[in-house]
Amino acid sequence: MNAENIEKIETQIIDLPLKRIHKFSATTINTKSFLIVRIYTNNGIMGIGEATTPGGPWWAGEAVETIKVMIDTYLAPALIGENALQTKKLLLILSGIAAGNPFAKAALEMALLDIKGKALDVPVYELFGGLLRESMPVKWPLAQGDPAADIAEAEVMMSARLAQEFKVKMGYMNPDDDVKYITQILEGLDGRAPLCGDLNASWNEINTQKYLPVLIGEGLDMLEQPVAAWNKQAMARIRQTSTIPILADEAVCTPQDVNEINTCAAADMLSLKFAKSGGLYATQHLAQLADAYGISCFAGTFLESSIGTSAFMHLAATQGNIDGGSELIGPIWLADDIVQKPVTYKDNHVWVKHEAGLGVSLDEDKIIHYQRK
Repeated sequence: MNAENIEKIETQIIDLPLKRIHKFSATTINTKSFLIVRIYTNNGIMGIGEATTPGGPWWAGEAVETIKVMIDTYLAPALIGENALQTKKLLLILSGIAAGNPFAKAALEMALLDIKGKALDVPVYELFGGLLRESMPVKWPLAQGDPAADIAEAEVMMSARLAQEFKVKMGYMNPDDDVKYITQILEGLDGRAPLCGDLNASWNEINTQKYLPVLIGEGLDMLEQPVAAWNKQAMARIRQTSTIPILADEAVCTPQDVNEINTCAAADMLSLKFAKSGGLYATQHLAQLADAYGISCFAGTFLESSIGTSAFMHLAATQGNIDGGSELIGPIWLADDIVQKPVTYKDNHVWVKHEAGLGVSLDEDKIIHYQRK
């Protein structure tokens, strides 16, 4: 096969509106920022990548503005002239240039895999061994901070057959108010749908041990990342006393994290997100390591557009133990998308794309409309 030598790399920040506000433990957003990456080869192939964070640098220290600087100034120049098909070699080059910066590296890797899929005329999932599933069930995040509005949204999602499982964002209120908030949602759902609480590492062990039994008594079915990412021993103690599963998110980014979680039995399930681990290949490694330990995985999200959502679906659809469902809801959570044919949602599932590469093409008019001035 002919080499696909990289001639040019472009980055562009866009800001997309949301359908409604979204609360995290650390911030509230009503728009979502994305860095769009385009890699061009000498044979005329353009690969598309994307980077986005939950709403600034609070989650992992990266934001679209810092990602753009890292790519433009340090990472992209090192890739010019290289063969885009040698993906793993290029990832090693990037690792030698920058320590960390997983979101930036994941965006570049995404564009490289898009090029490789297009050059081979296969979907990206074929680069990871082929499909095991066509779709994944959707777990929808309730995050307006208003129980009545969250219940109404859940009703819409269930009736439209877009989701039958939910999670609720916590941690931006004091624990007593968090419990009252979740209790109202559970009462509104009335046992018709499971509900997971997501604390984004905002509680300490004492509060978790105090309030988790109350939440379980009200009907909560899972708890995500109650304490700080580094405090895996506390997570293990919480898990020992919990009668519902504990899901690790911020605590699992690297293979070392997976090993430590397994060693101290800190979680029942791992939330994998390709951006926090540096790309799809790195995330595949985490999934396979977790599989060796018998730990199931969940397809988490940073609320990507159809670009990043399609990318993760190409991987998740090939890994047997990413079997705990998904939160890959960005394309229907955003008020608009930036591709010509967005990701498909039906029958409470998100579906993989079958076209070559990532299977997405940019809508250039929308890119121009939403680009940051």
